[in-house]
Amino acid sequence: MDKVVRMYTVQPRNNFIRAWQGHRRETKWFFAAKGDFLVKCVEMNTGKKEEYWLTDKKSEVLEIPGGFYNGFVSNGEDSTLLVFSNFTLEESKSDDFRKTIEELPW
Repeated sequence: MDKVVRMYTVQPRNNFIRAWQGHRRETKWFFAAKGDFLVKCVEMNTGKKEEYWLTDKKSEVLEIPGGFYNGFVSNGEDSTLLVFSNFTLEESKSDDFRKTIEELPW
């Protein structure tokens, strides 16, 4: 955890898709503190998609390195996703790339 400089929680509405945010250099780590999440990643250069299920029933952390868009949807009320980053908020703002659901279908 020595690379982590910032952490925050996200508590999205059930079945609300939050996508697509990308970073070329920033790495993020995702942990389901409460509930279940479908997390999707899309490689910025190739468009290759990957998806992962995170659940509070397993102690797993998903690392998404720079070079990917990411998005997620919760599967349950009151779900909480814990997000760690190796960038400060100011650094992250200068490495922020976004796509809409229309540009990059879920």
